[in-house]
Amino acid sequence: MTGEREMRSEDRIEREKVKEKGLGISAFSFLGPANDRDEYLRKDSEETLARSYPGLPEKEKIIEELLRLSSDPDPQIRRGAIDSLLTIYSAKSGKEQDIWNELLKMSGDTDTGVRKGAASMLSRAFPVVEEKSAVFSNLVKLIESQDAHLRKKAAELFTAAFAYSDDKQKAWDDLLRLTSAEDREVRKGAVLALSSGYSKVPDKRKVWSDLIRLSAHGDNFVQRTATKTLGPAFFYVPDKTEAWKDLQVLIDNPYIYVRMYALRSLGKASLWRALHAENEAAYLFGLKEAVKYFKDSAEASTHTVIPELYYPFYNALLQILFGKRSSGPESDRYVSEITHETRCLEEDQRLLKIMEEFSELLLAAGNLTAGDLPARKELLETCIETFERASELLDIVEEGAILEQKNLRKECSITGKVVTEHKLKEVLSGIRYKARTACFKAKGKPTEKITCAVNQRVKTWSFEDLEKDRKELDRQLESLLGTLRTQIPFIPENTYIFKKLDDISQEQRLLERYRQVSRLLSLIPGARMYSRTSGKKIQRIGYEKGMLY
Repeated sequence: MTGEREMRSEDRIEREKVKEKGLGISAFSFLGPANDRDEYLRKDSEETLARSYPGLPEKEKIIEELLRLSSDPDPQIRRGAIDSLLTIYSAKSGKEQDIWNELLKMSGDTDTGVRKGAASMLSRAFPVVEEKSAVFSNLVKLIESQDAHLRKKAAELFTAAFAYSDDKQKAWDDLLRLTSAEDREVRKGAVLALSSGYSKVPDKRKVWSDLIRLSAHGDNFVQRTATKTLGPAFFYVPDKTEAWKDLQVLIDNPYIYVRMYALRSLGKASLWRALHAENEAAYLFGLKEAVKYFKDSAEASTHTVIPELYYPFYNALLQILFGKRSSGPESDRYVSEITHETRCLEEDQRLLKIMEEFSELLLAAGNLTAGDLPARKELLETCIETFERASELLDIVEEGAILEQKNLRKECSITGKVVTEHKLKEVLSGIRYKARTACFKAKGKPTEKITCAVNQRVKTWSFEDLEKDRKELDRQLESLLGTLRTQIPFIPENTYIFKKLDDISQEQRLLERYRQVSRLLSLIPGARMYSRTSGKKIQRIGYEKGMLY
């Protein structure tokens, strides 16, 4: 007993000496073999190394030892080694591939914590892996794991790894097979990789037929993503005539999002026609056709909260090039409408820079010489490329809106009266908060009076029983909509607000109507108003706290 106490005392003293000396002791001396008696010291060593690593010598030995510790029989030590690797691998000079290979080994560990740690490290280690060509096949093998977290993390890297795969055709076929995997996260990762990598696959005819087949997939996300990809893929498919027929068939699909994205894909296919027009008449026909399909796509999704970006832009471009409209007002109206649409979804301002690019393209259209077909083609090509470059962010916005809509329908179908009342009361609370915020933002602006009047009105909005108070809830909402219609000028710059008012009027579900009102309130401070004294429209386009007015 006395000897044991002495040994523990020595251990404590030794650990204190380590802390006091810090960098003065060789880093490698902290790490003993697995059967070393200083087990407690080994368990503490990973944290010490991770904290002081940048200033320590013998980096290669430290990394080598941490990798060895990741195979230690003690799960606690293995987890500690993983944490240390997370902290220091990016600072390591040497072969990052060694860490990737070690992660693959750890992914098969019997301990759940070790597997989870390895899975979390995959995305962080991938960017510095030296030999990325083999990573895709590694990920495909990881999908066979029984660990759901590991499968999810591996699937999230499909898109990035696909770009480095040596055999794109084989990788495409592997992804195609995985779109039928049992795990939905795997299916999602696979179709996203397909949608981003189709242009690099040699057999473009097969790519098109595969995407058409996926547009009838049982998974709605796979369906939507595949149909959405058909638009840009049309530019690569060899047989444009057959591809056009395929898209025409899809616009009769019973699934609304397939119809919507099929119509949009036809719009993009029409842009391809305009881009390859031999004369101005053919160019005009292709652009008009594209605008028509984009409009049909927007109307097909009128019951959703998806912001429409394609139709307003290409319609503005058409009007500037052939409608004799000034590019300045058209550009301002487009940017104002879309900025408010996306802010309405409570997105951040990442789209603002993209909107500025679109605005500059519309302004550039106004500077083109009439009848200069090559210049118009070049501008159109730039427009198409800009949309494709922004497609990932636009897809995120749209998927977020679709998910919100699905959750709402699910909520309405499975919840009872009590839960619905609770949700409506939460929405009313949010409306009161947003109205106060809008009133504050409108101070000193032409919209101050109407915005603060709305704030005063919604302060009293409440109810006790949904069934008894339903008529009053409908009445107060219709009264507000009527006031906004009469007080806000019906001018082109305010089109987006009146579109929201119409959407609210057409919505049948009370809870969703009030949710849309909540979104509408943030638009009022940015409305264009007329001066009471001069009767002239006040033009205000400026930046304030990152927002475009």
